Amino acid sequence: YLRGGDYRITEPVVFDARDSGKNGFCINYRAYKDEVPVINGAQQVTGWTKFNDQLWAAPLDRDIKLRNLYVNDSRAHMGSVSVQAKGGYGDYYVTAGQADWAWDSGRKSDGIAYDVNSIPRIPSNFDDLEIVNGTTWNENIVCSRDVKVDGGSLIILLQQPYGAIAQTPGWGAGFSAGGWHTIYNSLSFVDEPGEFYFDKTDKVLYYYPRQGEDMTKADVEAPVADQLIVIEGKSRSERAENITFSGITFANTDYQLTEVDGSHGKTTCQAAQTYTAFADSNWHSKNYEMVDTLPAAIHITNSDNISLTGNVIKHTGADGISMTNDVVNSQVTGNFITDITSSGITLGHPQHIYIDDASPDNREKFPKGVEGVCKNDLISQNMLYDISVVHGFGGCAAITAYFVDSAKIISNTIEKTAYNGIHLGWGWCNFKDSTTCRDNMICKNRVINSLNRLHDSGGIYTIGQMQGTSINENYIQGIPAGGPGAPTYGLHNDEGTAWIEELDNILEISPDVTYTINCEEYGDKHHLTIKRTYATVKKMGKNPPDSDIDDPIVVSDNVWDLPQYQICLDSGVSGEYSGLVPLWLKSAADQVFPASCMTSCGSTLPIRTASGTVWIAPDGTDTFKTGRTMTKASGSAGKIRTPAEEGEYRIYVVDGSGNVSRSSHILRLSGTGDSGGAVTEAEKYDVQSGIETENCSEGGSDVAYIEDGDYIGFKNVDLTGAESIDFRIGSNGAAASLEVRIGAPDGKLIGSMDVKSTGGWQKWAVQNCAIENTTGAHDVYFVFRGGEGYLYNVNWWRLCGQEAPVICGDLNGDGTVDTFDLVLLRQAVTDGGCDRFDEADLDADGELTETDLTLHSEFLMGKIRSFPAGE
Repeated sequence: YLRGGDYRITEPVVFDARDSGKNGFCINYRAYKDEVPVINGAQQVTGWTKFNDQLWAAPLDRDIKLRNLYVNDSRAHMGSVSVQAKGGYGDYYVTAGQADWAWDSGRKSDGIAYDVNSIPRIPSNFDDLEIVNGTTWNENIVCSRDVKVDGGSLIILLQQPYGAIAQTPGWGAGFSAGGWHTIYNSLSFVDEPGEFYFDKTDKVLYYYPRQGEDMTKADVEAPVADQLIVIEGKSRSERAENITFSGITFANTDYQLTEVDGSHGKTTCQAAQTYTAFADSNWHSKNYEMVDTLPAAIHITNSDNISLTGNVIKHTGADGISMTNDVVNSQVTGNFITDITSSGITLGHPQHIYIDDASPDNREKFPKGVEGVCKNDLISQNMLYDISVVHGFGGCAAITAYFVDSAKIISNTIEKTAYNGIHLGWGWCNFKDSTTCRDNMICKNRVINSLNRLHDSGGIYTIGQMQGTSINENYIQGIPAGGPGAPTYGLHNDEGTAWIEELDNILEISPDVTYTINCEEYGDKHHLTIKRTYATVKKMGKNPPDSDIDDPIVVSDNVWDLPQYQICLDSGVSGEYSGLVPLWLKSAADQVFPASCMTSCGSTLPIRTASGTVWIAPDGTDTFKTGRTMTKASGSAGKIRTPAEEGEYRIYVVDGSGNVSRSSHILRLSGTGDSGGAVTEAEKYDVQSGIETENCSEGGSDVAYIEDGDYIGFKNVDLTGAESIDFRIGSNGAAASLEVRIGAPDGKLIGSMDVKSTGGWQKWAVQNCAIENTTGAHDVYFVFRGGEGYLYNVNWWRLCGQEAPVICGDLNGDGTVDTFDLVLLRQAVTDGGCDRFDEADLDADGELTETDLTLHSEFLMGKIRSFPAGE
């Protein structure tokens, strides 16, 4: 066990094959009960004093620049300024073979020119400056070696050779000497709360506090370690294995960028990786040998049965977790991963086109016998929030998987990423004989608010062929509008995507996306099966060859029918891991009811569990009482009865302290249920005049072709206690009314109503007609009035009366409290709820528990004469 507290380290703790569990046993590193151990890669900064009206300063003994800082458990950022570049300055030449990083010859800009007046004065530490540029789907970082003025231009000279390397990626993805740049890391740039600058010469850290931060008490963490835990075997035949970490917090890592011959930077063409060499712009021709994955707080390679469960990984300088080579049969389950610079979880490596292909003729990273595809790995029930958060790393996904085999990415919740939510595959259409990526699953994930900085992707992204792969029952929410040069998609099947099925995905996206699914005939896509996609918009291109693709089923207002709502409900972290979604991010009501739904009155609505009591009530409700428009259930029930009346509702959760949260989603109810009285089908009349029947869109038949003076009649209807009658009406807009008469079609008039348009003959709505207090059984006639032509249709009707009084303990509604009710109560306690919740909640605590069972039993035995709820 690890006891609670900080375990500060400056370099990673390394586990190898000698640290493995053997003979069927597993080595477990766990948090001690109710304690939080923190593996902390930072040194704490203290001694803060006020520097000026805005900034505070503290001593920091450190020799290199500080790129990351964490204050009171929140990330701070290097001070920055955004400027328009004038273009390149000078030339930097590379000759192939001049160094091990020089794979090809070329010429690139040696510096960048800016208008001298566009940048605040940079007083010192010129080599600490960083320049970030963004492209449609990628961001790059170069570092400076010096600053000078040449005429009217301020010149930032780049650290070389990395400044040249960053200009090599093709397809417009690399660093450009023109366009808008953001320059970081000078004291003169620190002008907003949450920004910092470290002067390595004077060894002083400056910080601009956010509102409410007291720097005399603040916890300020300056990261030192790039990695915290490294698990590494030697080869496929000598793996580290059977090691588990659970309940531990891994926090506060650094990353000094990629170092090549003393220069630093970070560039790539796409995704969570970095160039390490100068080569031509077509990285496909080099089999991606010039790129490597990024460091991670937890890095795993050549390992079997490694489990990361129930941990927190936060505040990283690069990736959160990486499992890059020959990691098999391993699990990342139930972790909270947040504030990650690049990729939250990285699986596999871009060089795994083929396995064991290292030779003297290439530059493969992994030798034969060491290289292995990651296989049979599970990434499940993780909450990933605020990923690819740092500028310069925007092209990273929350979960990145390259060439992987039988990976299962299931039931994760992902929210707020700069680029896509989940990335799967590699290779485009350039390696059609590669079989290393195959048989993968991306299912039941919930991806929210992706593409909040970059574009040309979707909530889930695939690239390259991957035989036997399924992407099913995912809920994508919040893809923004596309625009010129900035396309967006719900799902993105990029070049070479093949042999994938995508079924039953729900896409709640902007109507102005470029494509609902980018699966159009381009880039050698083929053999795609895409069916039963439900989306808020339909924008599709031409289908690729050998594919079976249905048009999306459009629900423009994102109020989903119950089967699609169930997919939304079942997506993301669930069960014991539901608590990974913090209440400061999603209210209790939005966790219980994660998507808008359309269903019927008086039916059972599945929901997530919560602490407290769940209510369905009209929007704006602040006083809750069960009735025809309000129902409630125990938070532990996992379901709730819907109200009897049609309309739009909200879900509310009232916690034990009386705090109320309201769902941002709506519940739309229509049709019939078991509440509010028995329904009588209109076509079951005893007498009629003038009408006909027809097939009804809601099933069965309805009364139709109604004209002025037509009627239907029903014998021996007991009207005792009835206050009104609900009619299920379909109206195309004709001015009309309905009369309720007793005794005969021209008998006593006891009620009438104007019939409102419902927008169509088969578009149904309940309309209520008040009636006089009438006792006893009568022959009832519904007489139809209006002008010329057909008036409206009627599907059913039902009597509505006063709410029946609540009889505590009477769960079957027969007016008595007996052992039959006790049986129902036992089941209700097991389920956490029932239709007659108020009758079952005998102690009025909002929960159905053993206490209610005890009270009911004592009542039947005569030990008590009433229940607390009835007093």
